[in-house]
Amino acid sequence: MILSSLLTCYLALLNGLPVEGNLVEDTLPILSYSFETDQDRDFDDLPDDWSRRKGPGYPQYVQVSIDRNQGRTGSQSLHIGVNGGHATIYSPPQKIDGDHAYVFRGYIKTQRLKYDAAMVSISFLDHKRQRVQHFVSRPVTGTHQDWVEVTLGPLTPDPNVRFIVIGCHVAHNNLKDISGDIWFDDLWVGSLPQLDILNNYHRHFVDHDAEIRVSSRISGLNPKNKYRLDLELIDSSNRKIASSALDLVTDPNDVKGSPNSRLLDGNNHTEVWRLKPMEYGFYEVRSKLVRDEKAILEKKTSFAVIDLVNPRPQGEFGWSISEEHDQLPVSELPDIAAQAGINWIKFPLWNVMASTDIHHSSRIAEMLDQCSNQGITPIGLLNHPPRDLRSQFAKDWQGVSGIFTMPASFWSPSLEEVFARYTSLVNYWQLGGDEDKSFIGMQNLTETLKNVKSQLDLIGRDTHVGIHWDWKTPLPENHMTHSFVAINNEERLNAAELAVELQKVKLGSGMGPHWVTLTPLPKTGYEPEERAIDLVKRMVTAKYMGADAIFASSVFDEQHGLLNQNGSPTLLFLPWRTVSLALQGAKYIGSFNMPNKSSNFVFARDQEAIAVVWNEEPTEEEIYLGENTYATDVWGKRISLERDETTRRHKLLVTRSPIILRKCNQQVAYWRLAAQFEKGKSKSEYGGHADAVLGKNTFSQSVQGKAVLNVPKGWEVEPREWTFNAGTGEDFRLETFMTLPTNASLGKKDVSIDFDIFAERKYSIRVHRPYHVGLGDIVIKVTDRKLEGNVLEIEQIIVNNTSPLETLQFRCSLFIPSMKRMQRFITELKNGQDRKLYYLPNADRLKGKELWIRAEQVNGRRILNYRWTVGENWEAQEPVTRKANKRQTTSVR
Repeated sequence: MILSSLLTCYLALLNGLPVEGNLVEDTLPILSYSFETDQDRDFDDLPDDWSRRKGPGYPQYVQVSIDRNQGRTGSQSLHIGVNGGHATIYSPPQKIDGDHAYVFRGYIKTQRLKYDAAMVSISFLDHKRQRVQHFVSRPVTGTHQDWVEVTLGPLTPDPNVRFIVIGCHVAHNNLKDISGDIWFDDLWVGSLPQLDILNNYHRHFVDHDAEIRVSSRISGLNPKNKYRLDLELIDSSNRKIASSALDLVTDPNDVKGSPNSRLLDGNNHTEVWRLKPMEYGFYEVRSKLVRDEKAILEKKTSFAVIDLVNPRPQGEFGWSISEEHDQLPVSELPDIAAQAGINWIKFPLWNVMASTDIHHSSRIAEMLDQCSNQGITPIGLLNHPPRDLRSQFAKDWQGVSGIFTMPASFWSPSLEEVFARYTSLVNYWQLGGDEDKSFIGMQNLTETLKNVKSQLDLIGRDTHVGIHWDWKTPLPENHMTHSFVAINNEERLNAAELAVELQKVKLGSGMGPHWVTLTPLPKTGYEPEERAIDLVKRMVTAKYMGADAIFASSVFDEQHGLLNQNGSPTLLFLPWRTVSLALQGAKYIGSFNMPNKSSNFVFARDQEAIAVVWNEEPTEEEIYLGENTYATDVWGKRISLERDETTRRHKLLVTRSPIILRKCNQQVAYWRLAAQFEKGKSKSEYGGHADAVLGKNTFSQSVQGKAVLNVPKGWEVEPREWTFNAGTGEDFRLETFMTLPTNASLGKKDVSIDFDIFAERKYSIRVHRPYHVGLGDIVIKVTDRKLEGNVLEIEQIIVNNTSPLETLQFRCSLFIPSMKRMQRFITELKNGQDRKLYYLPNADRLKGKELWIRAEQVNGRRILNYRWTVGENWEAQEPVTRKANKRQTTSVR
């Protein structure tokens, strides 16, 4: 597993990389190896003073030598002949200092590799020449005709670092190559100044009025060069809010000629940028070090300006922390989490007691205790077993299920200290992380979970045990109490797909409760707005579809996380916080019918209603929501809400980016959801239809009311207006009789009811409800196509679904502007469908025109009307000839 460990080092390095410019060209060289003759003065075919690793797994029969005939820029290179074993060779230690950062560049060429890979490492050593930091390049494998460039850095040494060493490696996993070639050449290390940027982000989670301070630490400047520190403050829309440019000078005489300069005292300098108070939002500070008018280093830090809230004791939202790392802000995490609207937090605990830091387990316990005090329930992740336990599975490792299916005597000793230390703080334990697939499809799952729970209950009480699952596999049947299942997929589900899967879970009888894990879109390849919209829609979907808990996965992840590794917020922190604070502990109560069909989901909590609204097409919605309603965007920024002065309705500018409506009047929201038609549909036939408006008094007092029904033009309604009285919680019914005109089209029609309600004050509420013309027993479908020769073909299909079955006859008329109508006749239509075609010349002239098909039942009252606009779907159709299409014109009965 040597290759795996080296790859882990490489990925960890990537996660820590700052944003840099063209670093290699901007550094000062300190070390280089081209493996030419002057670097092999003793002619032993090895570079002078290099040392080869020995020991198990590193056989000396693997040939390592200088190749005199292969070089990238010269004529020689370092060659390793692949022969089934690992090989590593190290350069002699080179002295460095801690004031600079270091960059590596090298070149690798490989031939005929399938399983093996070549990599270069950089090691930092202390004064005893013991390795304290280790970085590995990306692996190179396969066959390459050209040299492959690999780079590392900038690498910042720890304070105790004194030496640097380059390593050249060939490694493999379980499978290995027994032949192949690897060459290394032009290995080069350069130094450049160090630039670190920090801010007091954590103060903003406990003190709203805390001063914003951004500190830039600079070291390793060369007195021979001119330097400038440029700072920019950027908001979530990538707009520049503030900037600063400061000349960094070492000569007192240079200060006079530069009004905005700083005289450096010594090689290390810290510059503090104090910012004026900022509006609510996410901000990023970009720090750039310029040398001789050329930018050589750039780093970023971020912070959020938020309104502090009192944590709620219960809610569905949570965070998953699957890995511990050195920068993890353990002491600040409870305060950060409390302001993020979460009530659950997963944390890895299996290896906590194995830390060499004797105070580490106590700090973790204190953090978990503080989380509990903030209303955040800890979940212990058992995802990283101790190395000695894990190593017993060697090549057969599939996940932690392999450990927990063994007798308890095998695994319980490794957890005794963990359970003893943390079961007083942790009642929930998840076996494996959110990526562990090893329990999926397991036969004896319930038995395994019961065994683990019995061990936990020896120390704790009423412990809950859960596992990871995926959406692809039906949930296991499990009748064990105090268990849960955390569901996640490698392939991300969008909001619509997530809704489908959660509906399946609701209808099923599998193991629960159901915890949904959401992985935000990555930084790479997606715009910030797109990432925020996607996350918010999936959070809302999981909430209204009834997920028992909703987790953000790997909150410290470089690509997907809500926090940077030092705890400062990323761009997605505020969208997560905005939704979780709005919906935390709220109950989903339904959706409003909005006039322009915007998607919306309404929740109730305490005395307020909360609505989240979006529409894939920009539109404006008018709706009365209450007197104290306010709106925010996904970033939590307030949006100005206009209101109609007469109706008091809010005017919502709705786009694909959700808006969150807070402090909506809950009584009005429930009234709007309760008001509906008793039937809400009518037969597709001429004549009258009885119906009624149903409602309920959702106010906390008796009300008087007036209702007015608004229907499409041509409809006759009697009565159209009512007055009524209703006590608190009382239902009411307003009868009416509707007569539809003969030209009423089939389908949904927008009907609204205006209520004037007199409670402690007057409320004017317009409720939109769709009214269905046609019961679905007779269906008409129309499609138009443009054929070759500019001919318009209109296909009419009428389906008979009557029950009990009726035999139908229709006289069909096609009405065309400025043209004579065309007719078709349908006779003896029984169960099934009838297809008729109409052909018109000059299709282009008719494009965009409204046409109308009317089918009148012979010896009956049914009248089917269908109106549509020509050409709306032409772009999605392939060209069809009239002759080819006629082959399909037979009617189906």
